[in-house]
Amino acid sequence: MVTRIKSVNVGQLGRISRKRTGGKSGAGVGGSGAARADDAEFSAGARTMGLAGEAIHAAPDVRMELVEPIREALAGGRYQVSSLEVADKILRQVLMERKKSI
Repeated sequence: MVTRIKSVNVGQLGRISRKRTGGKSGAGVGGSGAARADDAEFSAGARTMGLAGEAIHAAPDVRMELVEPIREALAGGRYQVSSLEVADKILRQVLMERKKSI
């Protein structure tokens, strides 16, 4: 599996690497001058988070399987909304926001 890092300026990475090695590009351990490769690995959790982020970006903004039944009920005049339920949800939301700000 290949993990890609998005929006990375490769030139910047080279400058960071040279700063850490004192400006000697490719300096090996012990000053042998042998070229070395830097490896980086992501944990299983980081890979899972990356896949989850990709899935979120690939998902549609509107879930039509939920919208369509409501749309049909509205068109057929069968969609009923309880004003008490709406008021209850508004009050709950206000109280939750107030609780978070305290």
